[in-house]
Amino acid sequence: MTWIKKAYLYVVSLVSLIIIMVGAITLLNMGLKILLNAEEYYSYPMMAVNCQVPVEKGVAVKTTECDPDYQIKQQEYEKKNQQQQRKRDIAQSLAMIIVGTPVFYYHWKLARKEA
Repeated sequence: MTWIKKAYLYVVSLVSLIIIMVGAITLLNMGLKILLNAEEYYSYPMMAVNCQVPVEKGVAVKTTECDPDYQIKQQEYEKKNQQQQRKRDIAQSLAMIIVGTPVFYYHWKLARKEA
């Protein structure tokens, strides 16, 4: 076997092993955060909303900031966004593991067989 083929097989094996490890570590991290009920994403505190309604040409204009439930809606939106981000992170980690494992196994098997 030529040295280029050996180098290719070992490099691909190493890269795929690193991808598997990153996916597994990320998945473990997410699992521990869920298990320990830890805050995953932090956000800045909400600013106080000035609910004075601006008047344009004698007509009061309602803005979203003057909605009394604005802060509650914003907190619900942030919570939903955090849950969706957690799901995306878990899916990405699983994809890294699922794709990286057969690539590693195949190339490592060829490298060991040819060595």
